[in-house]
Formats: sequence, structure tokens, C-alpha cells
Amino acid sequence: MITDPVLVRELLSTAPMPPVPAASEASVAWLRTSVPRFCDGDDHARRRAAVCAELDRIEVADLSGNTGEPLAHVRILLGAMELPSQLAEAVAEVAAAYQPHVPVTSTADAAVRELVAACGGQANEPTAARICVLVQACAATGELIAAARASGQAPGVIMATTPPLRSTRRMVDGVVTELDLRHPGLGFGAGPHRCPASDHALTLATAVLTSADDHATR
Repeated sequence: MITDPVLVRELLSTAPMPPVPAASEASVAWLRTSVPRFCDGDDHARRRAAVCAELDRIEVADLSGNTGEPLAHVRILLGAMELPSQLAEAVAEVAAAYQPHVPVTSTADAAVRELVAACGGQANEPTAARICVLVQACAATGELIAAARASGQAPGVIMATTPPLRSTRRMVDGVVTELDLRHPGLGFGAGPHRCPASDHALTLATAVLTSADDHATR
């Protein structure tokens, strides 16, 4: 793992993503090869534009909800995307297997098929963009909520000063290398792959924490 924040920021802008194998049938492998997260160049630009278009359809002000259920942030996001909240468990299954170095289970593949059916019905890039918004919000925003609860700090303060334990991977001198993002200003990454949903993430985390506080005072 590279930990120097200056070098990390430079590599986030210059180092390529580790490649993922191509896949066509709806599965975790198909999702990996269809989202902007794991590619560069024209494919990344096109897929990122599709994800940003999905984010633009979400009113940040709608990312609120009075829920104490598990995966509350995912359920709120599903509601804002006009999708059933019951899909939260499927999103979590896929998120747990999303990274290319993580083994894929048959349950995760089945969850991808469930999300494809709900998010467009076809295993194509527009559908992958919708699923990408949900899956990438799942673990990352969950970590942010947990860190805010543990520290008592607001989500925005945490992301600006002490981002949760998290890293990303790039090819450095031909080797898959982890880059430490636990530095001020790097919580949402940097360079072409910087998270395009920082406002959404902070609003989601704040909504869940506020809802929990409201329940505690009743």
C-alpha cells in the first residue's frame, strides 16, 4: 500500500485501473466490466456520464427518511430512484462481492439479476449505471455513517479531516497496488475517478444519523 498523500493523489490522476475480465451475462463479473469504476479512457468517460445522468435525476433534498431499518441509507436511495426498498438486501449482496479481488458467490450473481430486472431489465450499460449508483453507495456511505456515530462528528467533517478506513487500487509499475485514502481531502478520491456523488453521500449519511437521533429522543 502507498500511504504518502502527495503520491496517492498523483497516482489517482495518472495510474490506470487494474483490468477486469469481460463478461456478457448478468452477473457480478458483468457488472464489474460495465461500470466506470474499473476502466479508463473512452469506456470510463461514457459510463461515468451515464452514472452522472442517474445522479442528476435524484433530488438531493429527497434523500431523507425516518427509518431505523438496516441499510437505511440504501433504502432511502432506492426510494429516491423510485425503486422498491426491498431491494436493499440485493444491493448489499452485490456490494460485498463488487471488488475484483473478492470472490463471487452464486447469491451475489442472483442479486445482480434481481437488480437488472428492477433497473431496466436488460444487461446493458444504462442498467449498469443505475445499479452502480446503488452498489457504490452501499458500503462507502455505510462506513461513513458508522464513523460518524463512533466519533460524534458530522459526516462532512469526517470526510474532510479523517476519512474512514478505505483504499483503492491502481496499476503501479505493472503491479496492482493499494492507495491509502485516509488523508484529508482524499475521502472521495481524486482524479478522473473521483466520486461524483459526494453531495448525495453526505446528505444520505446526515439523513440516517438525524433519523436515528429523532428515534432516540422519543
